Amino acid sequence: MIDPTPILQFIRSKKYSPMTAAELAEHFKIDDTEYQAFCNLLYDLEFSGEVVKIKQKQYADPKKVHLMVGTLECNPRGFGFVVPVKKGAGTGKDVYVNEEDMGSAMHGDLVVVRLPATAQIPKKKFEKKRGTSGQIVNILKRVNELVVGTFEKTKRMRFVAPDNPRLFKDIYIAEDVSKGAEPGDKVVAQITEWPSRHLNPEGEITEVLGKEGDPRVDLRSIIYQFKLPHTFNQKVLQETKHIPHYVSQEETGDRLDLRKNLMITIDPEDAKDFDDAVSLEKNKHGNWLLGVHIADVSHYVKPDTAIDDEARYRGTSVYLPGEVIPMLPEVLSNNICSLREGEDRLTKSVLITLDHRGHLIKAEIKHSIIKVTKRLTYNQATAILNNENTIRIADDAADMLRNMAHLAQLLFENRLNRGAIELDLPEVSLKLDDHGYVKDVEKVEKDISHKLIEECMLLANETVATFMFEKKMPLLCRTHPEPDEEDMWEFASFIRGLEQTKIDPFKSKQLQKLLDKIRGKPEAYTINLVLLKSMKQAIYAAGEGRHFALALDHYTHFTSPIRRYPDLIVHRILDQYFSGELSSAVIQNLWLTHLTEWAKHCSMTERRADDAEREIVKLRLLRFFENQVGNTFEGVITGIQEFGFFVQLNKYLLEGLVHIRTLADDIYRIDKKNMALIGTRRKRMYRIGEVVKVKIYKIDFLKREVDFIHCNNQKGEQDYIS
Repeated sequence: MIDPTPILQFIRSKKYSPMTAAELAEHFKIDDTEYQAFCNLLYDLEFSGEVVKIKQKQYADPKKVHLMVGTLECNPRGFGFVVPVKKGAGTGKDVYVNEEDMGSAMHGDLVVVRLPATAQIPKKKFEKKRGTSGQIVNILKRVNELVVGTFEKTKRMRFVAPDNPRLFKDIYIAEDVSKGAEPGDKVVAQITEWPSRHLNPEGEITEVLGKEGDPRVDLRSIIYQFKLPHTFNQKVLQETKHIPHYVSQEETGDRLDLRKNLMITIDPEDAKDFDDAVSLEKNKHGNWLLGVHIADVSHYVKPDTAIDDEARYRGTSVYLPGEVIPMLPEVLSNNICSLREGEDRLTKSVLITLDHRGHLIKAEIKHSIIKVTKRLTYNQATAILNNENTIRIADDAADMLRNMAHLAQLLFENRLNRGAIELDLPEVSLKLDDHGYVKDVEKVEKDISHKLIEECMLLANETVATFMFEKKMPLLCRTHPEPDEEDMWEFASFIRGLEQTKIDPFKSKQLQKLLDKIRGKPEAYTINLVLLKSMKQAIYAAGEGRHFALALDHYTHFTSPIRRYPDLIVHRILDQYFSGELSSAVIQNLWLTHLTEWAKHCSMTERRADDAEREIVKLRLLRFFENQVGNTFEGVITGIQEFGFFVQLNKYLLEGLVHIRTLADDIYRIDKKNMALIGTRRKRMYRIGEVVKVKIYKIDFLKREVDFIHCNNQKGEQDYIS
C-alpha cells in the first residue's frame, strides 16, 4: 500500500511546482506494477480535497492555487454554496456561488471552486455577499444524470420540471425522445447536455412513471429522486435460497441458552422485523439484571457475499408510508433474523447488572439463543403500564414490564444528570387506505413504552462501545460533534428574544431546564427544532468520538443489525474478537483500511433515507389537503421573516407561509429583536409561538409548499391573488 503522507508533504512544500501523475511517480520512484495504484491514490486525494488538478493535468496544493473541492448545495432561488469536503480547506467556510458562476454544475455535484485571493465568507449560509463569491471551474462528479420531474408541453417546447426544487432549471426534451409522455406525467429524464451560463440542460425521457397525483407514482418518484436501491439482483436472490428458515440444533453450539427466560418485544403495530427483545429480573443481591437481546444477523450474513455487498450499498432500510425498502431480503429481515414470538432465534445478548438506583455494576456480552415470550405493540405496552384492562397478558410479564418502566425512568434521570439533552420532537404517522391515499393523520409522541425501549437500547449501545474501546478493538462510533460556538450563541439570542430568558447554551443542564420549562407550550416544537438545527448532525465515524447530545465518551449502534449496516459491522467485529481472529494484525489493518470509508457511506445513506421519508410524508400530506383548500385550521407561528410568517398546523405538523401581502389590516415590519411582525399603525404583533387560525389558500406540488391566509386578514386575499 502506498503511503499518501510523503506525497502530500511534497506537494505542500515550498519547493514544489505542479507535476503530472507521471512526473510525481518518477519523483517517488513508483515502478510500473504500482503505477495504477499510485494514480488511484491521487484520484482519491483529489476527491477528498487534499489536492487539485489544474491545467496540463498537473496536481497542486489547493491553498496555493486558491481552489477548493466541495459539494454544491443549491437554493431554489437560484444561488448556491460549495461545502468543503475537507474541513479547514481554503477558507474552511461554505463558499457562495452565483447562478452565473455555476457553469454546468448542478445541486449535489462534487466540484472545484475558485476562491478570491482574500476570501471573506458570509457568516450565515443565507447571507449573500457578491464580493466574496467563488466560481466553479471543474466538476469532479455529477449526481444528476437521471432526474425525476413532471413533463410539460407548450406550443414551442417540451420540458421536464424537476421535483427537486434545488434543480431550478427545467430540462428541455425533444419530441422524438419524449417517449410518448403527456403533460402532467411524472417521468424520469436522462440529461444529455448539461446546462451552461445561459442555456438549460437538455435530455430525453427514459421512463414514464404515471400520472401526477397517483400515490403509487408519488412513491416511485421519491424512490427515483433519491436514488434508493429498491430491488434485489439475481445473485442476492440466489443466495437467499440457501438461508435456513429455522434454528438447527447444530447452530446452538456453546451459546448461552435463554429460551426459558421471560422476555418480550415492543414494536410499532405494523412492524415485521424485530431486532431486539428485552428481559429483566432481580438477582439474589437485589440488583437488576437487564438483558438486551439483539438478532445475530452476522451469523447469517457473511462478508464478501452478494447479500452483504447489497446491504452495505443500501446502508439502511428505508421506511416510507405504506412501504419498506429493506436492507436485507425478506427471508432474513422478516423471518430467521426477526425475533418472532415463540420461535427459537440466535442472538447476541448484552447482560447488564444495575443497582437499585440504575447505576452500572457490571456487564457482559454473550452469544445466545432465545425464544420471545410475548410480542407487544407500543400501544399495548402503554395500556398495560397505565393499568388499562384491555390487553391480556400473563401476570409475570406485566410485572416485568412495570419494573422495566421504573428502571427506564431511573436510567433517563441518570442520563439527564450527566448532561444529556432530551429533545421533544413529535412526528406524524400517516394512515393509508388500500389505494395508498391518506385517510387519517396521527401525531405520534413518545410515551412511556417508547421511552422504556429507548433507554434499554441506549444503555446497550453504550455498553458495547465501552467494551470495544476497553478491549482496543477497531471502533465504528456513532458520534455527535460539539456544536459551533457561533450557532449556539445564536440559539441563546433566539431564546432571549422569544422567552425573555438568558441561558448559557454550553451548559447542557440549562438547555434541558429550558426544554422542560416550555414542554407543552405552543412554542415548544419550534424551540426544540431550532436547538436541533443549532447542533451538528450525528454521524458514523471510525475511531473514538464523543456523543454530545447523549453526553457519552463512547457510543455506537449495535441494536438494529437487521436495518442498519453499521450495527452489522459492530457485530462482525465482536464475532472476530470472541473467536480470536481480531488478534491478527492483518485483520486489524483490514478494518482500519475500510472503516472510515464505510462510516462515511453509511452516514450518507442514513441522510438519504431520512430526506426521502420527509419528502414523501410532506407530499402525502399535501395530497391529503388538496381537497381542503379554503378550510380553516389551528396552528402555531413557527418562524418570522420580512415576507411573512410561517405557521405549523397543530395536528398535522405541516408548515406553510402566511405572506405579508395578505396582512391587509396594517403595514407590517419585522422586529428581529422580538422575533415578530409588528403593524406600524395598530401595533398588531405576530410572534413565534402564537396560536392562530389560518385558511389553506394554495398548494404548490412542484415546490412542495402550502400558502395560508390568516383568518383575521382574509380581505387581503384578493390583493394576494393579483
